[in-house]
Amino acid sequence: MGIRTAIDHNPLIAFGLLFVAGWTVLIGLNVVNQMGGLGPGNWVGQHGFGGLMGVIVMAAFLGLILLAFGALGEPDPAPEEWPPE
Repeated sequence: MGIRTAIDHNPLIAFGLLFVAGWTVLIGLNVVNQMGGLGPGNWVGQHGFGGLMGVIVMAAFLGLILLAFGALGEPDPAPEEWPPE
């Protein structure tokens, strides 16, 4: 089952994906506001390098969600004509 079929059967999936994307953006902004500097210093607690890695992981996760929504705009795959002309 593709994502288009899943959303046709249950539109709550689309709402869930949008909610998760929004929540991830809010958490990412929270991480950016709380992380320290990227320079050397105290690496215990909320430091800049850990915050940067967390933001990168959340950006990759958002990219996957965008790819899932991008699949909604694709036409349904159709078999190719055989024999080819």
